[in-house]
Amino acid sequence: MIERRSLLAGLAGTAAAAAIAPTALAQAAKKRVAIASPTVATELMLEGMGGDPGWFAFFAELKAQGFDSNTVTFERYSGAQFNYQRRLQGTRWNGVGVAIANAKPDVVFATSSYIARGVSLTADTIPVVFMVGDAKGAGLVEELDKPGGNLTGVSAIGGPAWEATRMELLREAVPAAAKVAYLIKSQTISPTAAGQALLASARAGAQKAGATLEPAYIDDLLDDAGLDGTAHLRAILEAAKKGAQGLVVAETLDTTEYAAMMGGVALTQKLPGIAPWRDFVIGGGLMSYGPNMTEMYKSGAQILARVLKGEKPGNIPVVRPQADLVISQRNARHLGVTLPQSIVSKAKEMLT
Repeated sequence: MIERRSLLAGLAGTAAAAAIAPTALAQAAKKRVAIASPTVATELMLEGMGGDPGWFAFFAELKAQGFDSNTVTFERYSGAQFNYQRRLQGTRWNGVGVAIANAKPDVVFATSSYIARGVSLTADTIPVVFMVGDAKGAGLVEELDKPGGNLTGVSAIGGPAWEATRMELLREAVPAAAKVAYLIKSQTISPTAAGQALLASARAGAQKAGATLEPAYIDDLLDDAGLDGTAHLRAILEAAKKGAQGLVVAETLDTTEYAAMMGGVALTQKLPGIAPWRDFVIGGGLMSYGPNMTEMYKSGAQILARVLKGEKPGNIPVVRPQADLVISQRNARHLGVTLPQSIVSKAKEMLT
């Protein structure tokens, strides 16, 4: 009897283990994906509606590729707590990357070159997919087509050449804009190689278009550029006061956060402008010429899915999105601008 009970208990235990085993194995098989943003808080990095629209697009595309919270474990990281410490942001974001590396996830998706670099320098075996402005300029990869190593992703900035193109597009749209303000972080107080290259390209574009370029510097020694956009506001107002007839916004991190606000200020100052982001147009700006951010998040999700399926990051070419020209006819009317057909025909999107 004892032997029979033991046998039945053993069979029951085996059956229970067999029933539990698939769930346990599935949990063990779920890969850990660290997702990180330098400025978006973790509570806004949502798979559903109600959060940041870029991350919503990312999760939707990743789900379409077969990965969601049922198949992978998402571990969220953010540097948003450092948004008010502009002068220390780079160091702080790098520290976020180090913390991620020490947590040893299976793969990382980061929307900051600082975070991606922090991960890679700490643990160069963890696959990293980035979505950044200038991957090569930031030193993340040596070659975009053959990145090698443990990093790949999406690189948005078209480089200095796009600055010249924006200048030329503005002049084509507004031939009367002979004096153009160029909004960029101060290159006299805190010069950078990248900033100098952008400024030089913008000057070349202005010269080619027959315009005079006047830098409108965001000066973080006078204003905290990371606090509330005061420096951006001051720079645009001063440019208008000095007689600027047009505005070109440089494609840098320092001008990304307040695109919509800058568009609204440009509109109130009757200053036709162009920026890299569509939000500038939504806020009141005349035009934007740059990558589609939603498509960038989707591309990042597609690359992440390939890595999760086993591809090596170093074998996946860095994606470089094309620039879209977006124009607002309504803002043009409020600015008193009659758009030439030549510029209208180039627009990817016309907002009425």
